[in-house]
Amino acid sequence: MPKWIVILLISSSSTLASVSLIRPMITYRALEIGATPAQIGVLGAVYALFPIVLALFLGKNVGRFGEAKYIVFGASTMFLLAIGFAFINTLLLLMVATAAIGISHLIGVVGGQTMISTRSPNDKLDGFFGYYAFGASLGQMVGPLVGGVVAGSNGVLPKSTSTGFLAAAGLALIALLPTFYWRNQKIAIEQSVNEGGTFTAAVSMLKQPGMGKAIYISLAVSSAVDVLIVFLPLFGTENNFSPFAVGVILAIRAGTSMFSRIFLGAIAQKLGSHFLMVSSIIASTIFCAAMFFARTPISLGIAVAIAGFALGVGQPLTMSLVSRIARPQDRALAISARLTANRVGQFVVPASAGAIAGAAGAGSVFLGLAALLASSIFTAL
Repeated sequence: MPKWIVILLISSSSTLASVSLIRPMITYRALEIGATPAQIGVLGAVYALFPIVLALFLGKNVGRFGEAKYIVFGASTMFLLAIGFAFINTLLLLMVATAAIGISHLIGVVGGQTMISTRSPNDKLDGFFGYYAFGASLGQMVGPLVGGVVAGSNGVLPKSTSTGFLAAAGLALIALLPTFYWRNQKIAIEQSVNEGGTFTAAVSMLKQPGMGKAIYISLAVSSAVDVLIVFLPLFGTENNFSPFAVGVILAIRAGTSMFSRIFLGAIAQKLGSHFLMVSSIIASTIFCAAMFFARTPISLGIAVAIAGFALGVGQPLTMSLVSRIARPQDRALAISARLTANRVGQFVVPASAGAIAGAAGAGSVFLGLAALLASSIFTAL
């Protein structure tokens, strides 16, 4: 495995561990303040709001600054914001900081995914994106576990969300350590300038055969993962699950996603990327719906584990798919267009889920996710 991939995996997994610790803590801090389910849905949506606007701009400029600088900047700002969260005690400031952490995370993701799309041979894209997604899942597994341990439990709420935020700052600091190796690294493939405008270039690229379908599938899968992270703590409080139990369930989801990605490249070559994508979406649809019926930590953990395995396959496959469809000099833009769609979904879906949860309970959100994923099955066929 190339050295740059190893460094990227260490940095990206630590960054995702920090984000995956911060986001449930945001939900718990909001509950401490007295937020309603609808307001928690807005918090989840705010995380994606500004990245919707910025993703294409970031993709356009990654060639100017280099992917490595994006990754370093994202981890640095995440470190500072995680410390800031520990001292926030109003809903308004919590929303502002949540928006900022969404931007910080996006910057690092654009850098990391562009690095893989421009440095990987075409026949290695599935495998390398699988490794990258494996690192993300590792971080998503470690973050909630660390949060569950360091924040403690006081009934259905943590003893100290501030301790959880400070632990997230430590994880973000770890993400910075290996990136010194990249201090002089430039982008591998010169990217298009897009003189007609970035938005116009993105729209034109979406007209390429298969690109729109791949991006919609990515939107559905990423939105499902995002809503699970935001609403599982709320579902847990409604059903008297401890924060530690919720942390373990979130870690299980990340762990099964991680496991599904270890041999993704080899499995995709044997079964075909298309078959693998369709079957994974069908499985994730079924088991997201099954979460609605779970009323114990064990039954919820089983449903989340299987859904996590299936969702773990879809994300890296859409990364490699959009990279293959786009020209090499347009890959940064393609990655950014995919991320823009993801953030649109992560803005609209949590806000809608918050309204559903306020009216019918957090469990009903899982049925909504199943419907969203089901719609993407027809896109993938």
